[in-house]
Amino acid sequence: MTEIEQQNKFAVWHGISRSAIHWEPVIDENKCTGCGMCVVTCGEKRNVFGYDFDRHKAVVMYPENCMVGCNNCTVSCLWNAITHPDVSGIKEVVKSLTTEQLQKELKKKLSDNPSLLA
Repeated sequence: MTEIEQQNKFAVWHGISRSAIHWEPVIDENKCTGCGMCVVTCGEKRNVFGYDFDRHKAVVMYPENCMVGCNNCTVSCLWNAITHPDVSGIKEVVKSLTTEQLQKELKKKLSDNPSLLA
C-alpha cells in the first residue's frame, strides 16, 4: 500500500472527515528515548509513526492514520512520552453522528459478520 493510498483509506471515520477529528499522538521529545516501541506497537496497517535515525527518535508521520480512540502507543510507552487529546472531544464527535449513519454501519457489519448476532 502506498503512502497516498494509506492516507486516503483512513480519510473518513463514520462519515466524518478525519481531518475534522483531533485525535492523534503527540511525542514529548524530552521524554522519548527512541526505543521504537510506538513504531512497532502501532497497527501494521496504520503506520502513524516513523523513525528518525539521525535523532534516534520516533516521529508522528501520519497523524490522521491514528484510529480514533486508540491509545495503544501511549499505553505501551514506558517513558510516558506519548499523549493523546482528552477523550471528551471524541465523545462530542460521536454525539454528532446521526442515528441513521450508525444504524447503516451496524446493519452492514452484522450482515457481513453474522456470528456477531447474539
